[in-house]
Amino acid sequence: MKFFHNRWSLFAVVAALPGLAACSDGTTSPPPPPPPDVDPPAYTVLEAGGAHTCGVSQRGTYCWGSGARGQIGDGASQDRVQPTRLISAVEFVDVDAGTEHTCGLASNDRVFCWGAGTDGQIGDGAQEDRATPTQVSSTILFRSVSAGTVHTCGVSTADETYCWGSGEAGRLGTGNTTSRPSPAVVIGGITFVEVSAGDAHTCGVTAADQVYCWGEGDDGRLGTGNLIDRLEPAPVTGGLDFTHVSAGGRHTCAVTAGGQAYCWGYGGDGQLGSGTTATLLQPLLVQGGLQFESISAGIDHTCGVTTDGLAYCWGAGVNGQLGTGNELSRLEPAIVSGPIDHRAATAGEDHTCSFLADGSAYCWGLGQGGRLGTGNEDTRLTPARVVGG
Repeated sequence: MKFFHNRWSLFAVVAALPGLAACSDGTTSPPPPPPPDVDPPAYTVLEAGGAHTCGVSQRGTYCWGSGARGQIGDGASQDRVQPTRLISAVEFVDVDAGTEHTCGLASNDRVFCWGAGTDGQIGDGAQEDRATPTQVSSTILFRSVSAGTVHTCGVSTADETYCWGSGEAGRLGTGNTTSRPSPAVVIGGITFVEVSAGDAHTCGVTAADQVYCWGEGDDGRLGTGNLIDRLEPAPVTGGLDFTHVSAGGRHTCAVTAGGQAYCWGYGGDGQLGSGTTATLLQPLLVQGGLQFESISAGIDHTCGVTTDGLAYCWGAGVNGQLGTGNELSRLEPAIVSGPIDHRAATAGEDHTCSFLADGSAYCWGLGQGGRLGTGNEDTRLTPARVVGG
């Protein structure tokens, strides 16, 4: 569930790792995780998914947390409580964690996905889980990719937008509800520079700073002023210009060129930052007068980083995912305790992560399955340093 960070971010490459070892009976056995590094790597990209997290660092690409569907990418289907390097010789420059699958953009503009694939969200033409990075089955070159709950979308270097996976409610934008195990072009002839796949909807922003959404319209998450499902991109109402958009669970948030954050959709947990729990059918300014550099819509909460490097979160706080030191929900942005000089924050399902200017990564919230990368499964109410991979 992609948040959009600064375009200046530098990206690292992932080192090649040995392949899977064969057992004596001829079957393939997943290797154990590599030994931990002495020092944690410096991250340039960090993405929180459903119950796992992935990041690109100076030393390679790592994932941690729930691995039951292969979303860690290490060849196994096991949880990992600390960062674990992908089994792949591919050089990744970006990564995005969905609910139970992960996708990465390689340095050669190819997209690879791994994890849950039964809805076709891996994009390799099959409907099977994959425990290691698997190339999306197409000759398309991509400049970005975003992993949702059961679908994936990306923008190609030819300025076309493609989606694949579950087509329910029209989330693929293909004009129907047919599921696709391989990339299908989003119709409408609109050129998007960024796209964000959420739970049951997708949104994109154009070069002219206009946001369009498609898929399930329940709770007003599309921002079109009504609750109607859309099978192809529909413009968000309000006449605002946005430079970034983030599709979450049942809500969406976006940032203007001036740093103002707006949210719309379901607000029952306060995730819209409007000061109330009202559901909104069109964008409303997030309270607090803050100027945001980036924003990330999770399942039931939202987080953002301001232009002065402070992290704020709002919405459901029952598992400490707001990072405020308690489990209270917040109807308006609340400052995250602990480190400052954040570069980007990413909101998952019940946890949040962020990396700082020095590349150090921190996570907070529910620790089940190891999604915080702290070496254990402890829940943290304030940011905790991600350990070495």
